[in-house]
Amino acid sequence: MSESAYHTPVLLKEVTFYLDLDSHDNGIYVDCTLGGGGHSEAILEKIGPAGKLIGIDQDIEAIEAAKKRLDKYGDRVTIVHDNFISLGKILLKTNISRVDGILIDLGISFHQLETPSRGFSFNQQSLDSKLDMRMNQNQDLNAYDVVNLYPEKELRRIFFELGEETYGGKIAAEIIRSRQKKKIETTGELIDVIRRATPPDYRFSKEHGSWASKVFRAIRMEVNQELPVLQEILPQALECLKPAGRLAVISFHSLEDRIVKKQFVAWQKSGLVEILTPAPIEASPEELAFNSRSASAKLRVIKKL
Repeated sequence: MSESAYHTPVLLKEVTFYLDLDSHDNGIYVDCTLGGGGHSEAILEKIGPAGKLIGIDQDIEAIEAAKKRLDKYGDRVTIVHDNFISLGKILLKTNISRVDGILIDLGISFHQLETPSRGFSFNQQSLDSKLDMRMNQNQDLNAYDVVNLYPEKELRRIFFELGEETYGGKIAAEIIRSRQKKKIETTGELIDVIRRATPPDYRFSKEHGSWASKVFRAIRMEVNQELPVLQEILPQALECLKPAGRLAVISFHSLEDRIVKKQFVAWQKSGLVEILTPAPIEASPEELAFNSRSASAKLRVIKKL
């Protein structure tokens, strides 16, 4: 898969600025969410010829695309197929104790969304796709398991808490009724269940946008354990930074941003870090004009003291 199939990296100028690359000319940086390698390439272009980058991604298709894109940087790049929750162990294996900067981009890639077989999306081309939504295709838990095996109470929880879905209870109940007759196997079948559980005025209201997106988001976050992983990686990232090293996190919805903000504020109160972005950095009008996916992106950055 070509790197061109991956989304344009969001807040690219802002990320390279806040990572303070010019002050660490030959520094060591980690891109915890490598994707197609867009952010990593920009970092490598900014740092000196002795600078190094470690790129981590749990999606093997992303790994292959990034390898092609970053091949020209030779041994300055180390690419690791793993979940970024293993950051500390990965650095130990590469004989690196501390780094100058870490980037965590929590967005899902354009490639993942637009590849029907991955089951992340519910566009017309994906309706016959098997329910999957795994970022790491080697893991066991997938969207089919969540939809067909979780009890109603757990479905309600993830729809309300992770999806912030108003009709989460009704959708959970309809899933239970439907799967008692036949397992829900495809994206299209899940869409039909959501349609039956929600009123027409909700589905067609422009205010709510796509009426199935919150349920799909909730299932995806549950499958990949996105919030627990985020809560675990932040302390690791701080520990792995050198003094004056910087941690930049890009989030895409309120649940993620809330976790990052709360942790950064707690660290600042404890005298461990300086918050460099009192308010989150958002996309400029110029970026929004060519990359609509940047609309919900929020960048927060800290410097370790």
